[in-house]
Amino acid sequence: MTNELIQEELFCLKFENKALADIYFRDEAERWVYSYMHDITEKEHLDRYNFVKEIAKDKRVLDIACGCGYGSYLIAKEGNAKHVEGIDLNEDSIRYGNHRFGEPNIVRSVGDAQEFIKEEEFDFIVSFETIEHLPKYEQFLFNMSKSLKEDGSFFVSTPIVKQTHTNSKNPYHVIEWSFDDFHKLIEKYFNIEAIYLQNIEFKKKKTFFGKLFQKKKDKYHKIEFEKYTQQCDIDKIKEGYQMLVCSKK
Repeated sequence: MTNELIQEELFCLKFENKALADIYFRDEAERWVYSYMHDITEKEHLDRYNFVKEIAKDKRVLDIACGCGYGSYLIAKEGNAKHVEGIDLNEDSIRYGNHRFGEPNIVRSVGDAQEFIKEEEFDFIVSFETIEHLPKYEQFLFNMSKSLKEDGSFFVSTPIVKQTHTNSKNPYHVIEWSFDDFHKLIEKYFNIEAIYLQNIEFKKKKTFFGKLFQKKKDKYHKIEFEKYTQQCDIDKIKEGYQMLVCSKK
């Protein structure tokens, strides 16, 4: 092993130890470090990327705010994308991704998601758990719409809250949207083709016999990752995420 590879391996080990410490001592992390998160967080990210990798074959893909790079790797390696471009603001995350999850068809670089634009360059764009971090989220959406090819797709996910607010408990979020408010925002720049619910817990509808015999632990229903077909009352959702599949206006 060359000295350069040893230095990169040491850097990655320190990076992973920090991620583990953030989860263990603070119970929070700004970016997804594969295999170093809580199981539920790991599954949420994997479900999203496993969904989009199925349509990645021979496509040019933008993974905007790609974080530590495992999602881009799935799209490139398992999805057989023609080209994946990963952009993230954090230089250490880009460095980590390039060493741990490098592939010939992946190019990663440091950049601001709010400023990035390449006119009609990508067949689809992935933006998972990004937009709630961005003060200039409308500029971000405008740039993404310009970067997407005419027949391309935009995949965007964000938490669901009861009412749109800017005082999130998550220190990394600048805004969180209600289910409908997020759709209104996205529809300024894209057409919404489908909505997926993720890690959703909601109250079941009460029946006559349910009121008599239903146990307390059975009052709630869980959706892990499922297309939204009005199968639940959005107002009764306790927490969770939505992922929108969008086309260009």
